[in-house]
Amino acid sequence: MTDGIALALFLLGVSLGVVGNWIKPPRKLTDRWLVGIFALLLVAGSVFTFLEGRLPGGQPSPPRAEATTVPAQVPTMPVPSSASATPTPTASVRPSANPKATPNPATRSTAARPGASGKNNGTPRSPYVAASKFQRFGGTHGPFTLVADGTTLRIDTPDSNDSQWGAYLKDHMMCDGTVEFDVRLGAGAVDYYGLAVLPRGGLDNDQATGDAIILYLDSDGSFIAKFSSLPTPGVGGVGGGSYPVADLRQTRHVVVSARGSTYSVKVDGIPAGEFAETESVGCGKLTLAAWGGATAHIEDVLVR
Repeated sequence: MTDGIALALFLLGVSLGVVGNWIKPPRKLTDRWLVGIFALLLVAGSVFTFLEGRLPGGQPSPPRAEATTVPAQVPTMPVPSSASATPTPTASVRPSANPKATPNPATRSTAARPGASGKNNGTPRSPYVAASKFQRFGGTHGPFTLVADGTTLRIDTPDSNDSQWGAYLKDHMMCDGTVEFDVRLGAGAVDYYGLAVLPRGGLDNDQATGDAIILYLDSDGSFIAKFSSLPTPGVGGVGGGSYPVADLRQTRHVVVSARGSTYSVKVDGIPAGEFAETESVGCGKLTLAAWGGATAHIEDVLVR
């Protein structure tokens, strides 16, 4: 570019020298020729200057360096695929989509346990006797209602003190043991209505037989407990007599124990007598009997 400008200025100076008569032209050149040479030189200089300002192949010259200079970049080294490489945020916080991922041991369910049937039905085994295991008795002495639902028995008796109605545990023989349950007595229409508990009972003529703890309404309107023998209730046994207990028209917890020749009873944790049977019966079946129009609501029977 600098050489082209210098050449153009040289030619321009020569032309000016010829025109200004600084350089003597040949005598054969007329003024017209001089003007033509001068014009030709001007055109040639202009064309040369124009062509000098373009890149080879007709490409435009690049922009000025100071306007488009790009800062030098530091060469980057390839990052090795190792544990030191920083993971992307999304990869570190997204939960695993694998459906077979191992669950947290703390969240494992413990509710699925073998039920009363021995199958894994998700229901814990109940310690209480199923009401369906009881067999009714007394129906030949008058119609009555026995309802068994879950661990609840309901004995609805006729208005009579001449017989007893109830249920016995048909598949369990007891020799020495304890039975406990919750009970509430619906008032009967006949005086002395109540409930008898025979841990080692039997049946004769569709009636409960054996030594029993009876809980019933006394003549003064209070409830008492005593030892007796069925089918005919009556005070008997060594240490016999009656003992006051809480009002059985509200739900009470009753515990009756038969050990050897000794029977004992508690109502709501309060002892209500300890008796010795008159004759050893040996073993028998848990029997629950009611009478006098009472409705006995018995729940959660536990035999041990």
